Amino acid sequence: MPEKSIIIDLTVFGGTPSGIASAVTAGRKGLKVALISSTDQLGGILANGLGVMDRLYNGFRSPIFNEITENIIEFYINKYGENSEQVKVCKDTRLTFEPHVAERILNNIVKNNKQIKIYKSFIPNELDIENNQIKSLEIKSIVNKEKLKLISKTYVDASYEGDLASLSGVPYRVGRESNTEFNEPHAGRIFSTHGFGAFPLEAAEGDLNLDTFPVTSQLIFSGSTGEGDKAIQAFTYRVCLTSDPDLMISIDKPKGYDRKNYLGVLESEKESRKKRHHLKSQFLVNDINNYKIRGPRIPNNKISWNDGNLPEINHSYPEADTKTRLVISKLHREHALGLLYFLQNDKEVPKNIRETSKKWGLSKDEFVDNQNFPKEMYVREARRIVGRYIFTEQDASLSSSFERTPIQKDSIAIADWPMDSHECTIDRQPGSLHDGKVLLSEKTRPSQIPYRSLLPKGVDNLMVTVCLSATHIGFGTIRVEPTLIQLGEVAGFASVLSKEEDTNVSQLETNYLQTQLVENGFAISFFNDVDIDKLNNQSISIHFLGSKGFFTDYNARINDPISKSVAENWVNGYLNFLSKNFDPNTLAKKIYTSKQDENISITNSEFIEMIKSGSNKIHLKFNLPKQIQVNDEIISIGHAAEIIFLLNKNNFLDNSINK
Repeated sequence: MPEKSIIIDLTVFGGTPSGIASAVTAGRKGLKVALISSTDQLGGILANGLGVMDRLYNGFRSPIFNEITENIIEFYINKYGENSEQVKVCKDTRLTFEPHVAERILNNIVKNNKQIKIYKSFIPNELDIENNQIKSLEIKSIVNKEKLKLISKTYVDASYEGDLASLSGVPYRVGRESNTEFNEPHAGRIFSTHGFGAFPLEAAEGDLNLDTFPVTSQLIFSGSTGEGDKAIQAFTYRVCLTSDPDLMISIDKPKGYDRKNYLGVLESEKESRKKRHHLKSQFLVNDINNYKIRGPRIPNNKISWNDGNLPEINHSYPEADTKTRLVISKLHREHALGLLYFLQNDKEVPKNIRETSKKWGLSKDEFVDNQNFPKEMYVREARRIVGRYIFTEQDASLSSSFERTPIQKDSIAIADWPMDSHECTIDRQPGSLHDGKVLLSEKTRPSQIPYRSLLPKGVDNLMVTVCLSATHIGFGTIRVEPTLIQLGEVAGFASVLSKEEDTNVSQLETNYLQTQLVENGFAISFFNDVDIDKLNNQSISIHFLGSKGFFTDYNARINDPISKSVAENWVNGYLNFLSKNFDPNTLAKKIYTSKQDENISITNSEFIEMIKSGSNKIHLKFNLPKQIQVNDEIISIGHAAEIIFLLNKNNFLDNSINK
């Protein structure tokens, strides 16, 4: 069969929500896009049982993400009524939904875009690379022998495994870094336990505009060596279960079921630490007497069951071939169904646990073409590229110099989920969780994701939106779908700009990219009191300057007067952040120090004169935007930010500094 060549603008590999967001963003801007899925469906884990948007921040994040969430809510309102129980459950804190609803919403977004051509059940086969540029990608069908050659300007790897990035030869990591490599306290081999409450404490106290999380990792046990290894966190199938008798399908004994694989559930802690079953449940022993089938509650009496984790069996998965991955996936499927059957039927399981467990079964209206079981496993972590910046634990932790996380001058998205990892091995210490299971909901704070983390070393026209450049621990705050969707949108948007500017995505001027992002409703900084969806000059300006070190905590206080010392630092920052050596964290530290106990205000005209005088000293063109009025009123932080932002934008439009 002769190979067919297709010339397009953008190739996106990965039918994940991130890949869909990338393709749709670019397609709506007029690019011709190929969207490739290695499976026979689109939607990734959202269409395969996750059932919840894992987020603590409920504000506006990005246009496609917001559209997806609104469409999900609208679906339940239209079908069941605004005051229905389904809508109430859907609008739960983190937004919950049935798998078939998510799949429908995501497919409709793609289907309505005529610029996108979809290729299902295809995988990357060969790449032609010259001078750090992917010239073409050959994909092959896993169903038949069909092969296609895709020739495009830009490529995006939005897969959960990073197969396109790997094929391109870019460096990547699999497993855990040691705790000394990047000075990460929670990296490497670690044993911990959970504390319960409401975290982070600042959110619980009303000082942080986030929902709280009920669990955090606290005590670190002896035996936590911090050694790095190839271990990755456990995978599972997010099985959609229902308690509705009209929908429920009972769990039958799986073919090849062996109860010995699940006896670890019944063992004492001491016994379980002595033994290592081939297929062993993640449960701690003292859970069994109080165990309940549980998971995020989703509409129509369903839950997303999250207890089928299978540590260690997945360690070879990231770099395995398709056949081996199918074997590993099958083991996870058999384990999940076997564990459910064991909990419902084994006579050694306490009677009350068996009885309550039997109230749940597979849902007959989900995955109807796959025996009512999810098609895709939850691949929580696979490869992670080594990019032009590596996002670490420190990047999602409060800075020691001011009151927010370290500032990324090329920030293009926000992360708000706690850094976390499910268990990496089945080893335990007395009283601990399994090795590698951490949930840093008290330590984690909203962070900025740098554009450089999407850019691999060695290939200039490739972006990686899921298996991006981060350590194992740092990846924990990024790996959830709301953040990955936003990163996909950014990649789609960058593809559009690179075509307009006739450059590679790796060579885009990041200040220009950020300006375009915020003006189109992308949150690139987190603030308690300024939401990007307002899309006025001040909210846009605040989000942009949040990536430049102009704000030292999570409150913008746009209506407060700007103090003289802070204004002086803002002006110096503006004049310096146009240079390549500008460090926003140094500026933030200066501002944090200067604003202590200083409250001298200045006028609008004084602030403008400061900027004009400084610009003249460095021979920077100064043209006051027409929108800015000069007067003698006390200037607020919001108005000062607007002036800085518009002057910066004009510099790009005038081609006077960086272009």
